[in-house]
Amino acid sequence: MIPQYYEFLNKTKILSGFKALEKIPVELHERGKSRPLIICQREYIDKGTQKMLMKAMEGSALVKGIIFLYCRPIDEECVQNGISEFKDNECDSLVTLGDGSAFELGNSIRMKLEQERGLNNGFTFIAVPTASSGSEITGEADLVVLDPKLALNLSVRDTVMSALDILCHGIEAYTSVKKNPVSDAYAFSAIKLTAESLPVIVKKCRDKKARNSLSNGALLSGMGFLNSKGGISHAIAKGLTEYCKVPHTEAVSVILPYCLEHNMIKNDEYYGELLLPLKGPDIYSETPLHERGRRFQKAIRNMIHEFHVKLDIPVCLSEIGVKRTEFDKISEFCLKDEYLADYSEEVHKEDIINILNLAY
Repeated sequence: MIPQYYEFLNKTKILSGFKALEKIPVELHERGKSRPLIICQREYIDKGTQKMLMKAMEGSALVKGIIFLYCRPIDEECVQNGISEFKDNECDSLVTLGDGSAFELGNSIRMKLEQERGLNNGFTFIAVPTASSGSEITGEADLVVLDPKLALNLSVRDTVMSALDILCHGIEAYTSVKKNPVSDAYAFSAIKLTAESLPVIVKKCRDKKARNSLSNGALLSGMGFLNSKGGISHAIAKGLTEYCKVPHTEAVSVILPYCLEHNMIKNDEYYGELLLPLKGPDIYSETPLHERGRRFQKAIRNMIHEFHVKLDIPVCLSEIGVKRTEFDKISEFCLKDEYLADYSEEVHKEDIINILNLAY
């Protein structure tokens, strides 16, 4: 159903595919930039990821980058150090290389710099994700560069954790009260690409085509999620991350099946439609219409359980150190979250606590 009115926005230019990294100097040059601050996790030196980026920029007379290495977690001191590096080296743009923490740091530095006089006009921010779940789109970088070679050294377990977050983004975009035909198309394609590429990566971790498909799935899920907003899964996951310091992807892997169950009656029709991209046309067509939603929900649960057995993916809150005594504070935090601000049905504290109890 098409809503009476909706809006959809995406300001980010996307470079995706093999040798996409090599396009960065040209993109900077076209924007009149030549001295980016390159934000990179220290651990990426050992993985050789940083070398891949610098090699792609080698020989270019257009760009001279300044590398800023950081360690997690991100705090205010880290942000201020990045700002100092940017100013001391007279940088004119930002390039983030890494997972969500690199983008989080870069986005924080960008926002603070843009608040200062003289840096709010023509500032360029480029995100180069290695492990992506689409968060780079939610911060509206000027450019997102997806190159499959950057993810080749990512472990199977980390890949699966990111993929589950991609699926969660897609599901919540597709079932959001703000869903629309454009966000639906992005979410549907994201789930399809993720479902098709993940089994290939699990069998052959360095498959470039599958890596490319998964990174595009992340991108599409992020675009749909940005415009349709999230729901109860991401609200609770964010509460677990902020209050209990649980990694976001682990929180999603634990909480997603129980949130799907909680929303089963409300979202049964939408879940049934998503069975097609998740499991393919054969299973979709052989499943009676009234059983498709439940089969989708069970397929997600079975997928997570399978990865729990093979890769030790967490499936309950007790595994990741969450205590029952923390449920009250977590639920209060969730109820204040932006993801629930436009939720189609009112969510009560007891709903969240019930989900947490089931997931424990």
